[in-house]
Amino acid sequence: MRLTKRDLEIFKLISKTAILTTVQIKKMIFTDVATTTVLRRLRKLEKSKYIERIEGLPNHELAWALNLKGADTVGYPNPKRNFHRLSLVHDVKLSDLRLKLEGHGIAHSWIPEHEIRSAMARKHGLKRMQSQFVPDGIMSVKYQGVMESVVIELELHYKNKNRYQDIFQSYIGKNNIKAVWYFVPSESLGKHLEKLWTKYVGNYEPWFFWSLVDDVFENGGDATTHYFDKKFVIGEIFEPLTLAHPSGLGMSNFSDEKTKNKIDVNSENQGELPLKAS
Repeated sequence: MRLTKRDLEIFKLISKTAILTTVQIKKMIFTDVATTTVLRRLRKLEKSKYIERIEGLPNHELAWALNLKGADTVGYPNPKRNFHRLSLVHDVKLSDLRLKLEGHGIAHSWIPEHEIRSAMARKHGLKRMQSQFVPDGIMSVKYQGVMESVVIELELHYKNKNRYQDIFQSYIGKNNIKAVWYFVPSESLGKHLEKLWTKYVGNYEPWFFWSLVDDVFENGGDATTHYFDKKFVIGEIFEPLTLAHPSGLGMSNFSDEKTKNKIDVNSENQGELPLKAS
């Protein structure tokens, strides 16, 4: 089949997020096109082995991932190939979260979980990886004019306290990480995580933030992030990047994205947040 510019945009967008629903693709790329038309094109790309459908979402909506053929078309060497049915809702929400933070210029680059896992496996071996914790993502942000590394976690459900202890304590002494940022569905879960972080890590760097995920979906950079007993507007902590593509899609190729991810994030600790809390 003959690929269009819009097809390449689909491949690039999925390469950024690993998985997208039909609705998400329509919102980002086919804004003025009927959903039936979008589905028809996606099914043609599926038939030609560029993308594959992912089924199992509670609302029966289709999601889409890149096949190796589609990834190769846009020069993306590491597409996510395995999706677990029980984590599909999480994966789709995480895609939404990434697009929102990038669209508002908060996230300047993003390394997803499957790329982190792949890099760690190459470095440490598959056997050791079985005991390693891997976050949902690591993004670069701009804080006081310096690019910093922030760990991202989308936490939709409570975990065992011992599990949190292992995860939180693994960040102690990680000076190349500025903050660990949890996005949660409820204030009670956010405060619960904050309490455990205080118990296992303390009020030291890396910083611990939490935000309500629905607040971020609705308000983007104007949403609130919580830093213990203080509240801040996200865009007042991390300097938004001025985007050439307001949708957050961006048309850079994969090598451009990797260049942004090479920014030095090993700066010295900055101390307390120098902002006035709301």
